Amino acid sequence: MQNVLIIGWGISGKGACKLLLSQGAKVSVYNDSPIDLTDYPQVTDVSDMDNFDVIDGKDLVVISPSISQEHPLVEYAKRYSVPVIGEIELGYRFCQGKIVAVTGTNGKTTTTKLIGDILNASGKKAYALGNIGKSFCESVEQIKQDEIAVLEVSSFQLESIRDFHPLVASCLNVTPDHFERHKNLQNYANAKFNIFINQGAEDCAILNYDDEVTRNFSDLITSKVYYTSVRHKVKGAFVRDNKIYLDFDEEVEFMSTDDIPLKGDYNYQNVMTAILTCKLLGASSQDIISAIKNFTPPRYRNQFIGNYMGKNFFNDSKATNIDSAIKACRSMQGDTAVIVGGYDKGIAYDGFFSCLPDTVKHIIATGDNVYSIMQFLPSYHEYTFEITSSLERATQLAVSKDVLNVLFSPTTSSFDRYSSYVERGEHFDMIVKLLRENGSGE
Repeated sequence: MQNVLIIGWGISGKGACKLLLSQGAKVSVYNDSPIDLTDYPQVTDVSDMDNFDVIDGKDLVVISPSISQEHPLVEYAKRYSVPVIGEIELGYRFCQGKIVAVTGTNGKTTTTKLIGDILNASGKKAYALGNIGKSFCESVEQIKQDEIAVLEVSSFQLESIRDFHPLVASCLNVTPDHFERHKNLQNYANAKFNIFINQGAEDCAILNYDDEVTRNFSDLITSKVYYTSVRHKVKGAFVRDNKIYLDFDEEVEFMSTDDIPLKGDYNYQNVMTAILTCKLLGASSQDIISAIKNFTPPRYRNQFIGNYMGKNFFNDSKATNIDSAIKACRSMQGDTAVIVGGYDKGIAYDGFFSCLPDTVKHIIATGDNVYSIMQFLPSYHEYTFEITSSLERATQLAVSKDVLNVLFSPTTSSFDRYSSYVERGEHFDMIVKLLRENGSGE
């Protein structure tokens, strides 16, 4: 019986625990905050032990995505030659089905969900798992040999893979993010590239040709490479004259962008990645097009939540990085007040301010990183910039402005005050609902 230590007790940690217990492993858990193991009586909590006692006698360490390679226990395990892997790697070792993997700074969840929807609509049983919020390990034992695991994988998860080997892997884009963990863009890009490192000639890689970082990945990839582009004719999928074309061996018109419920170039990149993935897995064009037309995107991605008090409200809580927030700002039609701020990732905001469209007239910042944002405020700017203590007050200030749109697009993660971007988005929904019921933003 293997003696396994799990570090981190979130969705991934619990999923890994259930899989390991089903395989007869002896499991212990270390977590940096108190945990409740009432439902896991056979699991030992070792959080209060010294490092040596925690690692002593362990055959394997499984870390959750939130656990850095620099965590003291991870470094201790490596010093004593105890293998350290992530939950995604653990799930891979027990997966009987095919694996599709999606990564990128933005668009991962939408693309993963769309691929899963298309495959299921085409009669191929698929499971959307991973960073999308459903643990790979918890579901892996039910995936049969002729079924497909569609995995959203983050840079945190890709840091700790060893043999993880997707049949089709894609990287949607790479823009500055998570410098609090990766320190710089090169390290972050290297983590993303790990999605391709175990692929061979029989596998397929899909890259965004319009993104310089992902385009350059192709020089190091040994699998078959296909591209997506909204600007160039490429081998793979591209947009021309408001139509998507496919080009594997010859150019074929596939569908009109008018039939895609997701609008904007970045969404067309996501859709084309899903199309290529599903075509490579044998889905019919008819099934793909039908599933795309009927696709319901995940919540809190620049989601229009209503027109109240003469203003359009957009909930973009999933904007956990600057690039995503800029895209949301650029999508606004008319004068806009944007609410930003949250967890401090150590990211410079000069690129945010320099890329804002003229439609942004007011910026209201709230959250732990407000002063990090403010230090990059240009000496000359054509918008107001205010700092306030809460999302409630920030929303009230935004509503008081003479604008058409109120956009909540935080630019960073939610972990300063929330457990997830979903909880943060739900909070904004509630604030807007209360303001609407009161009939005023004052």
